[in-house]
Amino acid sequence: MIPSRRHRRHAAWALWPWLCLPASLTAALRRAYGATEWPRARVLGCGRARPHPEERRALGLNRAAWVYWREVELHGPDPQKPAIWARSSFPLRAISQGLQPLTRHGSRPIGNTLFRHRRLRRSPIQIEISPVYGQRRRWRRSSILQRGARRVWVEEHLLPDLPRWRGRGR
Repeated sequence: MIPSRRHRRHAAWALWPWLCLPASLTAALRRAYGATEWPRARVLGCGRARPHPEERRALGLNRAAWVYWREVELHGPDPQKPAIWARSSFPLRAISQGLQPLTRHGSRPIGNTLFRHRRLRRSPIQIEISPVYGQRRRWRRSSILQRGARRVWVEEHLLPDLPRWRGRGR
């Protein structure tokens, strides 16, 4: 992905490897923290709901559709210093189509599960400044992960305690 001129001028160069990474941010965080037990996900909420307008458009859902959603903060050894805030969602009908394991992840990031599948395709990553996270604006990326007819919308916000980039990880 090539960032637009507008984004290149305004985003810190240190953030671009994180923003443009086509693979799992979970693996890159593991490499940045230097330990296999990190990152962990602190679940902020999950459940069934009507999708946000952006999710509905991205997933191609109608207004009557419902999604399963999950919001987490990914952190290293100090849970008070999250590196990434993430939201994932998928249509409820996908639970019966093989996505039920994503509803039972607890404090494990779902990136490990999603990127394990070789036939997974990712839509182009959309990069922008988020409206607001807390009191400050943050860079975010969003995309659709797809395997067959199953689609998962993923939105990730980079937070101030994001560690220094150390490579993609595995």
